[in-house]
Order: sequence, then structure tokens, then C-alpha cells
Amino acid sequence: MTLVLCLRWLLAVAVIGLAATAASAQDLTKSKGKFVGEVVAALADDGRNLVLREPFGFIDSNGMEWGVPAGSETDGASVPKAFWVAYPPFTGKYRRAAVIHDYYCQTRERSWQSTHDVFFDAMLAAGVDNKTAKVMWAAVYYMGPRWDDEDGTRSLFGPKPPGPKDEAGQADALKRLETWIARENPSRDAIEQAMARGSIP
Repeated sequence: MTLVLCLRWLLAVAVIGLAATAASAQDLTKSKGKFVGEVVAALADDGRNLVLREPFGFIDSNGMEWGVPAGSETDGASVPKAFWVAYPPFTGKYRRAAVIHDYYCQTRERSWQSTHDVFFDAMLAAGVDNKTAKVMWAAVYYMGPRWDDEDGTRSLFGPKPPGPKDEAGQADALKRLETWIARENPSRDAIEQAMARGSIP
């Protein structure tokens, strides 16, 4: 009788574990959000920027739409220039995420925190690996643009990014971010706290 109860208990634990794993996998898939449309763009007259020929967008895991209208220009400026060698703004799987992020950094229609956060989620939805997404998200959080909320309320972490402004300092910060994230695989919360303190562990 005891053996039968033990076997039933073990079976129940295994079933619960499998269900939890499946639920986690579904949550992970859900958390990525989804893109709406494709990036259809052409070079602007300046030969540097891209102009969207069709509307494009992203729906995040909360159902919020991040639309980018046709005619919008994107220049990759939301990604610090020091990163362009390792992470060019218009190539790679993160290109679609960069278009969303760049537009909302320009318009400042939403908070800088949610704008940087959607960059991370959109990168995952685009198939960017978790490490690269964390590095790029940490970089824009640490050195990317910030602004006050529409009502003039200053954000918890202030309107100015704590990271270096010069390209040499940014390049060094990128290397340190890559090393830290590769070594410890910190959570997003841990990254956010470190970036808020203005220090890379």
C-alpha cells in the first residue's frame, strides 16, 4: 500500500512538473509579442537614413500596439554609435526591433523605460538570442536616450542616462556589459538595478 501511494505521489509530482514546464514555455512564447507587417523601407535622400514605405508595428505581451507609420525615418540613433561595429543598427535579427525602438525614441510618445523594454521583447520575438538581447537592452538602458514623462514627471532614475557619452567610453562599457552578461547571465531586474546605479558589475 505504501509503495502504491509513493508511486502515485511521484506520478502526480511528475505531471505537475510537466504542466508547469509547458505553462512556462507558453508564457515565454506569449511574452515575446508579435510583429505586424514587415519592414519595407528605402534609403532616404541623405543616403544614410531609411524611410518606411509601409506601416509596421509590434504588439507586446500586454496587447499594447507599437505602430510605426509609413513615411517614418529611422537612423539607428537609439543604438549608441560605439556599438555599430558589433551590432549594426540595420542588419541582424534585431533590425525590426530597432525600427520600433528608434521611432518611439524619436517621438517620445511613451516613457523611456517602456520604450527600452519593448526593444528587448521585440528582439526576442525577432529571434535574437537572450544574451544579445540583454546586452543591447542594457546598453540602451545605460547609455540610450531618456526623457521626462508627458506630464513633466521625472522618472525614478532621472532623465539623463548614467553611462558614458564619448564613443571610447561607450565601447568600453559595451565590452564590460558583454563580459558580465556572458559570465553571470543576470536577470533583467538585476541588469536594471545595476544600470540605475550607473555601474557595471
